[in-house]
Amino acid sequence: MKSNLTNKLLSICGSTDKVYGYNDNSESITKLSEEQRIQVETELIKHFEFDKIIWMQLPSGITEDSKTTYAAKSIKISDSDNPTHKHKVGYVYTISFTPKMYEPGEMYKPVKDGCVFAPITYNPENFEPKQSITLTWSPEFPQDIDAPKRTYEDDKQMIRNMLERVLDNPEEYRPIGYTGCILRYAAL
Repeated sequence: MKSNLTNKLLSICGSTDKVYGYNDNSESITKLSEEQRIQVETELIKHFEFDKIIWMQLPSGITEDSKTTYAAKSIKISDSDNPTHKHKVGYVYTISFTPKMYEPGEMYKPVKDGCVFAPITYNPENFEPKQSITLTWSPEFPQDIDAPKRTYEDDKQMIRNMLERVLDNPEEYRPIGYTGCILRYAAL
């Protein structure tokens, strides 16, 4: 599911191949610059209705007043399905982005000229990659009685031409996916 907040966070953070957070102790988490941190906090406060945001250094901890413990949980950000947290503090651990994802059925739906060059998918049992090209055309249908009859050779050549167009410009025939955002946080 596409999300406006995800697009805003992606434009602020800049890259989908990193995990963003404000953690000094882990090399796998990239610090946000002060400007990025302020922009991210503004967007999260607006979306989740937090009173304020505190960045966590570990995925669990104790609140500022040392009375309550908390642990970060992961949610996929969407525009409509996320909870709101009025009058609560958001303890944010990380922000990460998914690889390109596709709505069900979109991967094989024709993109241009009745063709689609699907992205690489992986067999979940043996992780074998596979890719497909789908060519769609209309079978013979007599529109004009005086038109010459289409032969099997004509159809084969038409299919070859379609395949060549796809292989010459594969990016024009790829489906448009979207990037998701995973937020690890706690709200108290």
